[in-house]
Amino acid sequence: MKHKIFNITTHHNVLAVVIFLAAFNYSSAQEKHFLVNTQSNPLKNFAIPLHKESHPFFVDIDGDGDVDCFSGEYNNNKLSKIYFYRNEGSVKSPVFKPITGAENPMDIAVSNSISIPYFVDINGDGTYDCFIADGMTGGLIYYENTGTASQPKFQKQSAAFNPLSMVKFWASGIANPAFADIDGDGDFDCVIADEQGNEHYFKNIGNAENPVFMHVQNADDPFKTLTSEKGIYNISFQDWDKDGLIDVFVNTNYYRNIGTKTDPKFSLTQYNQPIFQNKSAIKYTYAPLRWVDLNNDGIPEVFQGSLNGSFVYQTLSSTSTDDAVLSNTPTSISIFPNPTKRDFILKNIPMNSTLKPIMRVTDLQGKLLITQNTNSSTVRFGEELKAGAYIIQVILNNKVIYDQKIIKE
Repeated sequence: MKHKIFNITTHHNVLAVVIFLAAFNYSSAQEKHFLVNTQSNPLKNFAIPLHKESHPFFVDIDGDGDVDCFSGEYNNNKLSKIYFYRNEGSVKSPVFKPITGAENPMDIAVSNSISIPYFVDINGDGTYDCFIADGMTGGLIYYENTGTASQPKFQKQSAAFNPLSMVKFWASGIANPAFADIDGDGDFDCVIADEQGNEHYFKNIGNAENPVFMHVQNADDPFKTLTSEKGIYNISFQDWDKDGLIDVFVNTNYYRNIGTKTDPKFSLTQYNQPIFQNKSAIKYTYAPLRWVDLNNDGIPEVFQGSLNGSFVYQTLSSTSTDDAVLSNTPTSISIFPNPTKRDFILKNIPMNSTLKPIMRVTDLQGKLLITQNTNSSTVRFGEELKAGAYIIQVILNNKVIYDQKIIKE
């Protein structure tokens, strides 16, 4: 199998985002520098057992409000496993512990040569399922979560029950997936980077509960403009400019979404372009940027895998953090109680005489759950939410001015 070698040292119930939209003008063109932060890396003492490639993914798999870590590996034409690092800390102070055996929800999962896990609630049942890139078939193995949000149980599904069973580029290939609601219709679509450095868009023409994927090509592919000097091997989604639209990172290059929620258009831009310390090394590797906020401060951090099986943690440099993320708010917005067992109260929402705020609820990967107008500076919400972690944001003129994680107990 042809294989790219790593050179770099490189979400629980449905996680949701509550967004309020109104009118305000906020922009920034300052560069944002991500630097390797070994000292604060909560996984600095761990590496996968084989000390080969690590492929981390972060998700709150046990519904306790903090994110846990799974990692795949590269095992050179042998069976590859998925390793589990449970977060036994809190939403502000993560403490990871390696978990083996039956307590690892993915202990039964294996793939050929390489394992790159991606967790997503693909069938809309409130639990995270898992797709794993397989190194022998060029396809995706599907493990459905038949358990609950707090007690996951994964079962491997046959091709007949795998919604992405059509993904088979060639034998001994690799399909590196990323999921998001690309077209704003409330279900997850999929973009895959293959071993030849190409991008493939699989549009979900089904719905959130019954996904049906169709390979979209040529003029109908919104990702057809993506390019990379050495090929497209890693794709990740993040609303980097905080405008409510999903942006794309190809390797470490930022493509801003200049389209709309239902008609995305991606443009390579220097606007708010983040600079990564390992930018040159990632071009040749299967090391997607894994965006997380481990300490609940509203500022994104990035994990990547490495050649020796460790986990590389990158944080924004102190000179750019105050302007890099538009979570610093010029308002007195507040939310209480947090955590709560019933509902939340959001106070001091900026009101405008001509534009009324809009409340939208989506999950962290962009799936729209609720949208409604609001006519008050104080909103009570959340009683119907299930126990778990959520993020509340206030956006003015498509820019986030308030960003806070909340916990429903």
